[in-house]
Amino acid sequence: MKFLSSRLPARTFPLRHMRLPLVGLALLGSLLLNGCAVMSAEECTHADWYALGQADGAKGRDRQYLQERISDCAKAQVAADTGRYAQGYAQGLQQYCVVENAFSLGANGGQYKGVCPAAIDPQFRRRFDAGRAIYDTRQEVKRLQERINDKERELTQTHKDEERKLRDPKSADERRRIQRDFEQRRHRLRSEIEQLDRQLYRARDQQYDAERRGRQHQ
Repeated sequence: MKFLSSRLPARTFPLRHMRLPLVGLALLGSLLLNGCAVMSAEECTHADWYALGQADGAKGRDRQYLQERISDCAKAQVAADTGRYAQGYAQGLQQYCVVENAFSLGANGGQYKGVCPAAIDPQFRRRFDAGRAIYDTRQEVKRLQERINDKERELTQTHKDEERKLRDPKSADERRRIQRDFEQRRHRLRSEIEQLDRQLYRARDQQYDAERRGRQHQ
């Protein structure tokens, strides 16, 4: 945060001019606090705990999410119906813990928090991991390609910047210094692009391997 220099003369404002910012800060604080809450006081009052449990189970949320619901409702002096929640949660898990869906869950960037029954967890996790490996390698390829594109745009821009710098009449020594500086910058950018190209090559190999292994789980 930047502060004004103490050498500047202090300015005073009537309190009435401070009222709106203070109200705004209070509203902002309230929004931030509510934004961190899983449930509002009104939602706690009218909650259908079976439906909440079913929704959480169907989304693969772990038990920590229930603890956050309990905590939020306790602040509103509302007791959670954990029995009804558990019934709905078990029903929701039946929708979520379908082994055939695990691969697509991972391939779409989802998360698995180990909520499925022990009997199917290993198989579910294997399929999920295979899908997630594809997602992760594709994201890495995308990230590296974007970095290369940025560096290439920066490299192109150096020519325009150099031309602009040399446009005004300058001494021969100054022109050589400018040209040398830009050439060094381009050399650095080309080296970075070459390094990123090598990383991209390896990342594409990893993506290919992940997709090949993933076909076994589709």
